[in-house]
Amino acid sequence: MNNLSTVSRPDSIAETHSNVRRLRAVPNPEHQRPTVRPGMPDAVAWASRLVQAMSEVIAGDRPISQLVRFADEEVFAELNRRVRLLGLTTTATGRGAHERSVIRSIRVCTPAHRVAEVAAHVRHGDRSRAIALRMEVRRNRWVCTALELG
Repeated sequence: MNNLSTVSRPDSIAETHSNVRRLRAVPNPEHQRPTVRPGMPDAVAWASRLVQAMSEVIAGDRPISQLVRFADEEVFAELNRRVRLLGLTTTATGRGAHERSVIRSIRVCTPAHRVAEVAAHVRHGDRSRAIALRMEVRRNRWVCTALELG
């Protein structure tokens, strides 16, 4: 007899929901805030600044040249391509402050020494955007080595 046939499946959404509630994951306090090792910059502070800067570049509120030192060649080239496709060649000096990008939430995980992975929710006016990036320490500063925009 096949073992798969003996597994019971929930009959309703309520049963599924009750099963999910029973599987509460208890967060590990060590993973709440990435640890800062001596001589390394704070990953959360850098992630917040970098996400804010990238969202402003994508919105046209900041020149892309300001990200040269904080993104590797591939990430910078992809951001530059997106900015050119959107036709954002200059900063938007005439926009009101109410249209600035605002970070609503940010999560930073450090899966390895000198590596941080970031997930952020950014609002720009009435629109939301998800930004995920990977940062690695190079020459004692965080550099974005992978970027996903949603």
